[in-house]
Amino acid sequence: MLEGLDLTKLYDTEDKYAQKYIFGELTAELISRAEANIGYKLPKSYIELLRFQNGGFIGDDIDSWLTAIYGIGPEPSTPNSLEDMFPNWIEEWEYPNIGIPFGETQSGGHDMYFMDLRNLDEDGEPAIVLVDVEMDPEGQITPVAKNLREFIEKLLNGELNE
Repeated sequence: MLEGLDLTKLYDTEDKYAQKYIFGELTAELISRAEANIGYKLPKSYIELLRFQNGGFIGDDIDSWLTAIYGIGPEPSTPNSLEDMFPNWIEEWEYPNIGIPFGETQSGGHDMYFMDLRNLDEDGEPAIVLVDVEMDPEGQITPVAKNLREFIEKLLNGELNE
């Protein structure tokens, strides 16, 4: 699903702080555990991205509002992992439970990129939306891309800088 995209340009692998967002090899067991813990099946494109690199900070060469993509840690409580952060965003920050919050932004938690599982493309892949809970307690939802592939294309092309 992500074939042809140069994912090597996506992540910062050098920064010490960025290392706290990168986890080991993605296994079927980790995927199953994460799905059970968050209550959603992970989209194929997201699994493909995590198989390339299991989470991480976005590279400095990319001009974007996105700062990090959550991966799946070795334990559900691994800091900065999808499973660790999911209840924080849904229960504490009260984001609408519309799918999977996968992309942290520069706002420090006031908005997040979600895989919107209410809106699937022809391949069953979720749309990507930016959800802002600062501007609207119910969550202002702004469509960003029809799927993760288009989102990454926009990211690599510098089209997600606001």
